[in-house]
Amino acid sequence: MRMFVLCCALVLSAGALLAQTMVEAAILTGATATGAAAKGKGIGGAIGTVFGKVNNTLAGAAGGAAGATPSAAPSATPARTSSSNAARPSAPEPPLPKPSKDDFEGVETGMPREQLLAKVGKPLFSLSMAEAGRLEEVMRYTTKEGSSAKVKVTDGKVSSIEWSQPK
Repeated sequence: MRMFVLCCALVLSAGALLAQTMVEAAILTGATATGAAAKGKGIGGAIGTVFGKVNNTLAGAAGGAAGATPSAAPSATPARTSSSNAARPSAPEPPLPKPSKDDFEGVETGMPREQLLAKVGKPLFSLSMAEAGRLEEVMRYTTKEGSSAKVKVTDGKVSSIEWSQPK
């Protein structure tokens, strides 16, 4: 009988020890989550600043004006607006003017990207990517005549032009 009592006491004390361990783990998890939430708020502001700078840089590059400088980066803390000052959707931008096929006369491989944009204007669509250590950009244009041009720019110079006729 003594042995039975000792075994029951051992099992009960092991169960109590397990319960205490679970409670302590829950407390530590809660404390860690609270600390992580506080840190996350600061990290979110820093990420917002980085993306704001990237956006301003891209906006300055897309402006097309030589010597255009991006505006100052937004502060790390986002501005709060009241409901009466909430941002309203802006009017859609007017469509880009379509170049004619004649505007592409003189566009050839090796031409700098800036000269291409000055000659035929902004593309309807553009995609940039890093490929084998080089920066590649694919620009799509639709002409007034209905044909389309796919211009590839590699490391800032035109590398190919492909034409498609209207369907």
